[in-house]
Amino acid sequence: MAEKKTNSKSSASSSAQKESFFQSLLSSLFNRSSPEADKKKKLKAIAKSISKSKFHAFYRPANAEMTGAFGKLMFDLYKVVSPAQTMFANTPNPAIFNRMLINYVLSDNQLALLEEFDENNILEKAKTVPINQLQKDMEAKLQTFLNEFDGARVTKAENLSKAFSYFKDFCTFDYYVIIRKYDPSFREYGFDSTPRLDKVNAEYIMDNLKDFLTVAYQITDESIAWNDLFEMFKQTQNRELVSIGNWKKIIAKIRAIQASQTLDMIIQHASEDPSYRTELNPNVPSVIEPFMDKTEADTRALLHKIQAQQKESKASSICVQIFGTADPQSMKNYVPAFNAVLEKKDLSLLEYAEPLNFLKTFLIEFVKKTIREYYEVVVIRGQWDSTLSAPMSNAYQELLKMSDDISQFDDSFAEDGTMGSKIKTLLPKTAHDAGAENIINRVVSDANDMARGYIIQGTQALITIGKTIKQLIEDYSLPKPIIVQNWKELEKYVDTPMKEFSVDIYKKIYLFAQLMQTYINN
Repeated sequence: MAEKKTNSKSSASSSAQKESFFQSLLSSLFNRSSPEADKKKKLKAIAKSISKSKFHAFYRPANAEMTGAFGKLMFDLYKVVSPAQTMFANTPNPAIFNRMLINYVLSDNQLALLEEFDENNILEKAKTVPINQLQKDMEAKLQTFLNEFDGARVTKAENLSKAFSYFKDFCTFDYYVIIRKYDPSFREYGFDSTPRLDKVNAEYIMDNLKDFLTVAYQITDESIAWNDLFEMFKQTQNRELVSIGNWKKIIAKIRAIQASQTLDMIIQHASEDPSYRTELNPNVPSVIEPFMDKTEADTRALLHKIQAQQKESKASSICVQIFGTADPQSMKNYVPAFNAVLEKKDLSLLEYAEPLNFLKTFLIEFVKKTIREYYEVVVIRGQWDSTLSAPMSNAYQELLKMSDDISQFDDSFAEDGTMGSKIKTLLPKTAHDAGAENIINRVVSDANDMARGYIIQGTQALITIGKTIKQLIEDYSLPKPIIVQNWKELEKYVDTPMKEFSVDIYKKIYLFAQLMQTYINN
């Protein structure tokens, strides 16, 4: 009987094991957990965690509702930061605050130098100080100004900038729009009455809540020196936008909320997205580097502009004295207008079109006429040592040849000229062919070198003639001339008195040399 019972138990046990095995097998085959079931399980766990958190009163998981407790938090924050929010709203230009912050960290010497870089101050100085000297002085002051931005000063400025950015983001958050969703009758900045803060569907404020966390969690950064920021507000605004005591209470509150992760879990639960995480962007754009770069660039650009204006004014004045017009024209192709198409493609530009035009005009209108007349009378007919007249004679012949060379150079920039046609052919290819761009830049660069060479050689030749004429003027005034023996005889070949004729040529050459100097010295 006992043996029968034992066999019965063994059989039952074996049967149970088989049944358990098949149940497990069937469960693994047909009752796998679905993603939706997993999500529901996670959301249920999140709801449970919310109910156990310190700030569970903010939310009712059963109805996915934000409660009046959260509405009161928004109202209390709104009330505390409203003075700062109003100030920021009334000063929409962020550059004003950046400058306020920068001025706060500058040394007294830097503040004084900043006044030196003021446009009106530089323009006023340019009236009495030669531009080259002014540029040298301003460059030295710029270096002193920039060198005082040592590591400590830059770090202080960037830390202040970060604190200011986080403070501004938090204070300018739209608390009002959340409160209005609780109580549509609530007026903006209506702190004389308490809004009705009962409940609101969490989905209705979900985006607002996400935005709030991105600005709220920033201020919990323990590396921020809030005392420095509030001291800056005292000195620059003569008031605390938010009392430091209230601000520290806000930070403590937000830190507690962040540590509990209650609001993060509320977003996960209400949006049915267990994977949601609040994303922060801790990077705040530098204010010091752009300020340094802008100060440096603006100062140099202004000085360059003044230099260009002075050069243009001086050139115009000299041109009027030499040619009777500020804009004489003799070149046809190597001209400033050629640069328009090059500039659009960001290619190298013709640099000496204007002065080369002046040189060509001077050669045509003055060298080939007035100086030719003087040369044919004084050098050809004059009785003087050929070794003394040779430099002037060689320079004159060089200028005549140069006039023809410049004409050929100008023609080469015509549409059918060697350089002009090459540039015209390659221009359409520059958009997709770097080689075409390089060739054009090389052609233009070579042309600029040639143009500069003409200007320098032409000016040097004219100076040689001018120096000789100056000696001849002095010689003519002597009771007994030493260089030219027959001045009296030469008088009959010129319509103007010889001395006056000579002096006029010398003055024109002197003026022209000055004109060219404004271009070849830069």
